[in-house]
Amino acid sequence: MKKILIVDDSSSNVLLLQNFLEEEGYVTEVAFSGKEALKLAKQFTPDLILLDLMMPDLNGLEVIQRLEMQVPIIMVSANRDSQLIEDARSLGVKSYVQKPIDFDEILQEITKNIVA
Repeated sequence: MKKILIVDDSSSNVLLLQNFLEEEGYVTEVAFSGKEALKLAKQFTPDLILLDLMMPDLNGLEVIQRLEMQVPIIMVSANRDSQLIEDARSLGVKSYVQKPIDFDEILQEITKNIVA
């Protein structure tokens, strides 16, 4: 089973994604902050990370810079700032999905980007 780490400071977003992905057969772990995400990534060793851009302690870009592993990352954010999106892509983000989340789109992006 493929493992996905969901990182978002919004518990409602996390719960929706977690329930959806587990119904699709993925194993999930959740982090509600960037610092928690870095710690969990080492323990959980995900096959893919869904990462919110805007969080209170470390934003998504800072998490990517500090992540000590190569794993596909899909940025999930309501932020439409094209410079931030470009910065995320330059750090290796594979895809960018706008909130509110379209579950068909997120599933398509996960399928396309998850390590086989």
